[in-house]
Amino acid sequence: MHEGSIAQNLLAIALEKAKEYKASTITLIRVKVGEFAGVNQAALEFAFDNFSQGTIAEKASLKIILSPLLGKCRKCNEVFKVKKDNFKCSKCDSLEIDIISGEDLYIEDIEIE
Repeated sequence: MHEGSIAQNLLAIALEKAKEYKASTITLIRVKVGEFAGVNQAALEFAFDNFSQGTIAEKASLKIILSPLLGKCRKCNEVFKVKKDNFKCSKCDSLEIDIISGEDLYIEDIEIE
């Protein structure tokens, strides 16, 4: 379960930023997670809730924003939603595509007081 280490890292980053800005409370951490990042949302929320206990983030909400898996065709430049079992361009059926979204995992913003 790598969600535990992801939660620990998210929390560490948020705590460091809060310290940098001399905040007393973290109220919200907004995280962008790609649909192809292999992250179980419920497990990440559970791990975050556990690791944040006893910190200034213990009452923080973890808001997860799912990022769709998008591809861009190298032949026709079509941007399309990639199906997990079909990596063909939806316009020209080419297999020459670049993934442009959906594998990401990052903190979008942190709300502090």
